[in-house]
Amino acid sequence: MNRDLRIGFIGLGDQGAPMAAAIADHYALHVWARRESAYAALADAPHIRAASAVELAARVDVLCLCLRNDADLHTLLGDGALLGALGRDKIIINHATGDPIESEGFERLSADYGVHFFDAPVSGGRPGAEARSLTCFIGGQADVLPTCRDVIACHSSSIIPMGPAGSGQMAKLCNNALTISNLRNIVEVFSMADRLGLSLDGLRQAFAQSSGGSFILQALGDKVTVANAAHIADLNRTDLREFADAMKRKQIDPDALVEWGIKGPDGLADLVRRLQQQTR
Repeated sequence: MNRDLRIGFIGLGDQGAPMAAAIADHYALHVWARRESAYAALADAPHIRAASAVELAARVDVLCLCLRNDADLHTLLGDGALLGALGRDKIIINHATGDPIESEGFERLSADYGVHFFDAPVSGGRPGAEARSLTCFIGGQADVLPTCRDVIACHSSSIIPMGPAGSGQMAKLCNNALTISNLRNIVEVFSMADRLGLSLDGLRQAFAQSSGGSFILQALGDKVTVANAAHIADLNRTDLREFADAMKRKQIDPDALVEWGIKGPDGLADLVRRLQQQTR
């Protein structure tokens, strides 16, 4: 681990802040946020604030981004000022989930300034970031990856190279689609089991120790609760539509999977509610 690397971070949101705090335990962390209130999310993590994104880029060797979407990334990189300040042979690691083709474009834009760009979306949410157990799907130049692997390892216990730029995003979208299609399976099977009078909580416990288990099943009632189920269902629908759009842009037909999976989130809130009722 090269502790002399200076690491920048932009995007101190629900997931980004604990990721940045994890980095601060191992490296000099430089940060910038549009709103002063965003810095509070770092709590006691040591950090150095920059007055602007461009100033931050000029100070660091590796710049990590955890923004909302590709539009935010276009705003940040589009005019080239930040890339120019970052300079040749420096690295951008984009942790937000986005479109694979957009990532290919960001990689080409960055290369014009001699900057290496990695698309590195993560799975695990805020709990995974706090536990430092995220999974990172990464796309970009294989020969440059060792330079930033230790930085990503601060918050991600699994770092999986997927191929060139854009492939990390495609892998994350496939992960999302598989999770949501599994959710539809769970909703349908548990609905039938409920009609038969089987214990839904008993099934959940049994499946957790058998071949019927899955990550999304384990999350029900734990990470997915009555309070947040509707919000998570909305995110699931968005994730599946992003997957469909990305596949279509690559001339792959996703309609059969989308048609099946899209109804899974519709039944999520009711399933979590029924599980909670049975565990009281």
